[in-house]
Amino acid sequence: MRAKCRRRRVEVLVGVVMVVVAAGVVWVLLSEPKTLKPPPVFVVTPRHSHLSRVHNTPGEELHTQPGSEVPPDRMWHLDLKGGAPRVEVIERMMTLAAQAGATSVLVEWEDMFPFTGDLANLSAYNAYTFDEVKRVERAAKSAGLTMVHLMQSLGHLEYALKLPQWAGLREGESPGEACPSHPGSASLVIEAVRQLMATLPTSMIHIGADEVFTLAQCQRCQARDLAPLQLYVEHVAHVARYLKTKWGVRVLVWDDMLRHAPSHLLHTLAGLVEPTVWAYGPDVSRMVPPYILRTYSAIFPKVWLAPAFKGATGPRAIMPDVARHAANTLAWVQVGQRMRRYANMNVAGIVITGWSRYDHFAVLCELLPPSAPSLVLTLLTASRGFLTPATLHDAHVLLGCPPHVILDPARDPHLWAARDCAFPGANMASFLHRYARLRDDIRAMQREAKDTGGWLTDYNIRHNFSSPKRVREATSDLRSFTSSLRDLYGEVEPVLAQYHNNATVEEWTEQHLTPLNHTLSTLARTVAALLTHTTWPRRPLEWRPPPGT
Repeated sequence: MRAKCRRRRVEVLVGVVMVVVAAGVVWVLLSEPKTLKPPPVFVVTPRHSHLSRVHNTPGEELHTQPGSEVPPDRMWHLDLKGGAPRVEVIERMMTLAAQAGATSVLVEWEDMFPFTGDLANLSAYNAYTFDEVKRVERAAKSAGLTMVHLMQSLGHLEYALKLPQWAGLREGESPGEACPSHPGSASLVIEAVRQLMATLPTSMIHIGADEVFTLAQCQRCQARDLAPLQLYVEHVAHVARYLKTKWGVRVLVWDDMLRHAPSHLLHTLAGLVEPTVWAYGPDVSRMVPPYILRTYSAIFPKVWLAPAFKGATGPRAIMPDVARHAANTLAWVQVGQRMRRYANMNVAGIVITGWSRYDHFAVLCELLPPSAPSLVLTLLTASRGFLTPATLHDAHVLLGCPPHVILDPARDPHLWAARDCAFPGANMASFLHRYARLRDDIRAMQREAKDTGGWLTDYNIRHNFSSPKRVREATSDLRSFTSSLRDLYGEVEPVLAQYHNNATVEEWTEQHLTPLNHTLSTLARTVAALLTHTTWPRRPLEWRPPPGT
C-alpha cells in the first residue's frame, strides 16, 4: 500500500512538472513572438494563438459553373492606396479570385507604383519595387487574369496634389481635384500612364474621373466661360483620345459625373470611353434609374456595371458586410440581364470594386486578406448569376472551410464563421473578430457607466462625488478588458505582418487599438481618483456661504 502511494505521489509530481514545463514553453512562445519564424501567409491561425492550423477539403467539387447570361468579363478591383498587401499575398489572392470566377484584375496602384524621373515623388517611400510589380503581373497571368490599370485622371489625385510639386494643379484650395483647364493636369496623367505601360503593357486602362466635386472654381476655368460638366467632359475626352491613339487601349471611366450630363456632352465621349456604372446599395435602380442606363445604351457601345465587395459601408469598417455586397452584386447582374433584353445594352463586364480607403486622406477601411470571403462570394454571384445554397457551398469549398463551418449571410452578415477556414487571411479575420467583440464590450461598458448609469457621469467626475460600490460595479470588467487588449497588442504584429508591411501594421494599430487603450486608461484613472475619497461634503457640492455669515 505504501509503495502504491509513493508511486502515485511520483506520478502526480511528474505530471505537475510536465504542466509547469509546458506552461513555460507557451509563455516563452507568447512573450517573444519576434524571435519566431513567421508562418507562411496561407497558414491559418487558431482563434487564441498564432500557431498554425490548416483545413483541407481534398477532391471536393464545385456545384456551380459560370452562367451563360452573366457579364462576360468579371473584373476584380485591387485597390492599393490603403494597406497594400505583400506581393506573396496578392499572388495567392489572384488564384483565389480566378477560381471564384474573375477574368481580369483592375489594379489601382496610386502611390505604390515605383514611378521615376519627374514623377518620382508620386511614389510612397514603401512603394513596390519593379521586381515586385512584375511579380504581380506574372501572378495575374498565371491565374489567367487580364491586368488592367486604374489611373485617376481628375478627381482623387490627392496623393499628387498634396505635394508642393503639383499643388499648382489644384482646382481650388482642396488637394482633391485637379484643374481640367490646366495643361499640366492631363500631362501628369499621361506621363503616369506612360510609365505604367512601359512596365506593364495592358489592353485596357481605367482613368477613374469620379467624384470631381470642385469644377469651374479657379480663375483659369472661369475665364473659359464653360459649364462645369463641359470642362469635365473636354478633359476626359482629351485624355482618353490620347491614350487610345498612343497605345490603342480601351478606356473605362466611372460614370457618376456623367449621370447629370446632357446627351450632347455624352455624345462627345461616345467611342472614346466605356462608362462604369457604380452603386453600392441593394436597390441599385433607385440610385441609378433605368432611364440613365437606357441613355448610356443608346450612346455608348459598351457599358460596365460595378458593385462592391468591400470599402463601401463606412470609412472605418473593419470587415465587409458580405450579405449586403452579395445582394448588391446580384442586383447588378439582374439589372444587366434586363437591360440587355429590353434596351439592347451591351454589358461588357462587371467590376467588383474593393476600396481600401475612401480617399487618400481617409483612414484604412477593410483590409484585403480578411475580406476574401466577401470577394469569393461576390465573384461567384457575378459569374453564376444567382445566390443560392449551391453558391454558398462553392464559397465553402474555395475558402477551405471545415465541415462544422456554416456560411449563412442572412444570420452572419460579415461571415465571421469563415475565420475557422483556410483562406489567406483567415487568422486576421479571427484576430479582427476578437478585436470587434472587445471594442463593442468596452463601448458598452463606457456607455453604461457614463450615459446610462448615474455614478460615473461628468458631474460625478468633476465633483469627485460618487458611490464607491456603484463605481466598482460599473467598471467590474475593466481589469479583464485591459488584459484582453494587452493580448491583442501582443498578437497584432505577428498576425498582420504576415500580410502587410510594418507601416500598415502601425497605422492599423494606431487607428484601432490605441483609442481603446486611451479609453481604458482614462477610465482607470477616473475610477482610481473617485475611489480615493472616503468622505464627501454636504450638498450643494459647490456651496459658498453668503458674504458676512
